[in-house]
Amino acid sequence: MPKSDTPRQPAQQISRHMTAVHALGQPSSPAPQTRWVRPGHGQAAEPPVPAAIATPPTLFIPNTPGAVSLAQGTGSHLTVTWTAPAIDGSHGAATAFALRSSPSGAATWTVVSGVTSPYDLSGLTAGAAIDVQLQCSNTAGTSAWSATSTRTTAAAGPFAPNAPAIASVAPPPDGTNTKLTVTWSAPGVDGTHGAATGYNVRSSPTGAGTWTVVTGVASPYTLAGLTGATAVDVEVRATNAAASPGAWSAVTTGTTWGATVAQGAWIAATTQVHSTGVAPNGGAQLTAAAAPTAVTGASFAWSASNSTIPTTGLIAAGADGQTNGWGQWFNAPATAATFYLWMLAQGSGGVTTGALVTGAITVT
Repeated sequence: MPKSDTPRQPAQQISRHMTAVHALGQPSSPAPQTRWVRPGHGQAAEPPVPAAIATPPTLFIPNTPGAVSLAQGTGSHLTVTWTAPAIDGSHGAATAFALRSSPSGAATWTVVSGVTSPYDLSGLTAGAAIDVQLQCSNTAGTSAWSATSTRTTAAAGPFAPNAPAIASVAPPPDGTNTKLTVTWSAPGVDGTHGAATGYNVRSSPTGAGTWTVVTGVASPYTLAGLTGATAVDVEVRATNAAASPGAWSAVTTGTTWGATVAQGAWIAATTQVHSTGVAPNGGAQLTAAAAPTAVTGASFAWSASNSTIPTTGLIAAGADGQTNGWGQWFNAPATAATFYLWMLAQGSGGVTTGALVTGAITVT
């Protein structure tokens, strides 16, 4: 075979040239397919999928709030309360609220922002009708104004006080049967009622409605000149600079003692030694007269209180031969402190029908 004039290329150069042709192809050949090969492995792998880009959530403005609730507050203020509007697929949560108010029907609005419920709306005219609307917002925007709520502010004062609350009507432990002590608490102050500066008390035999009034008194107040063992209705009302006083309280009924009580010949000294016989006579005496309730027994009692009648620790007394007299030997309290010695008249069933308490007695 004749020799070619073209010099033969080395095998290594031919191989390198074929590799380049296979890699790049000819101008008219299709683009080569790309394979991903894990380093050190002969198998192809899928190309990596780019991470998805998160879409920020859409924020919606709040719903229009419902109409507010209005109540008269202190003076000419209005107390405004409301609830946040509902959240739905096209309305977000409210994060801020604003109020606006105007004399009713005038639409001359005064706006206050950054409010929370309940809100004290001040700077209003006394005795005037006021329109109030609510608006809410968040970072997406602002809602429409709510429907209008209207309320009239309290009239200008002074205002009469509320009715007081009677705490008790009870006979005092002073041994008499002609008195009742009335105690009560001051009434509250609100937008239509002022503070009390004085009080009136009236009393009537129960159910009769024939009232006797005393004015300018303070709690506690003692009604005197009553009849023994008699139920009495009592009412209290408060006064101040208002032209008219407040309303009368609810009726509370108390009953006077049915017996009178006094100390007897043996009277306990104001200083005693604990756990020893009552000085100076080893005991004490009392007299208990029916007025008009019959007296069937009597008792003594030590107590740390001079106002609450004891019902336990009673020391029974016996008739001592004196007119209406009762007496008993007994000891001073076992502990050192300040005590009061009670003397009790008792009727049928051991019910207390009269009471007398001494002044403070020091026990050492």
